[in-house]
Amino acid sequence: MEHISDSQKELRRDILDYAWTEFIRLGLKKVKVDDISSHFSISKRTLYEMFEDKETLIVECFRHRFDAKHKEVELIHRETTLSLETYVRLFAERIKESENVNPVFFSEAFKYPKLMRFFEETTEERNSRAMEVIQKCVNDGYLIPDFNYPMLLEAYGAQFMSIVKLELYKKYKLSDMLNTLQIISFRGCCTEKGLEMLDRIIEKTKST
Repeated sequence: MEHISDSQKELRRDILDYAWTEFIRLGLKKVKVDDISSHFSISKRTLYEMFEDKETLIVECFRHRFDAKHKEVELIHRETTLSLETYVRLFAERIKESENVNPVFFSEAFKYPKLMRFFEETTEERNSRAMEVIQKCVNDGYLIPDFNYPMLLEAYGAQFMSIVKLELYKKYKLSDMLNTLQIISFRGCCTEKGLEMLDRIIEKTKST
């Protein structure tokens, strides 16, 4: 394998961070490879030496973000001993992020086969990570034990896909729809202890 210098690794990370910011701000289609290479004062050839084509760059942006989110989850786990607080904090961050995303960003994603394959390949891992938090909530008495949570995660994913495909974000705020879906699906699985704790955490989150 060809050796990659630290400066090349740093440039690659910077490109992924910048491209991701532009993709969620403008949408996948409007961001041009020329714009990205110009921003970093490099040639398109240099950019294509790191990323085969624009679609590969898009996929790598998602992969980079996927890995970064995993590290954030681990940090939250270390910062709190409350399983339910971990879950709420993760969800609150997701809602906050969605408020800054251009809605076409999601609809345009369906036009990239490599990206769709990436979503399919990482679905199991995403759900597995979510199940770790959910199982801890169950063990701590915040969620009811006798429920098919893997099915719930798949249903939630399907609902989100429907929102994008039906372009409901043109009628309603994406963050509001995500929040509504989450409340409906999650609160129904809470124990009395979980509901009391959930309300306290949500109020705490609102005040910070």
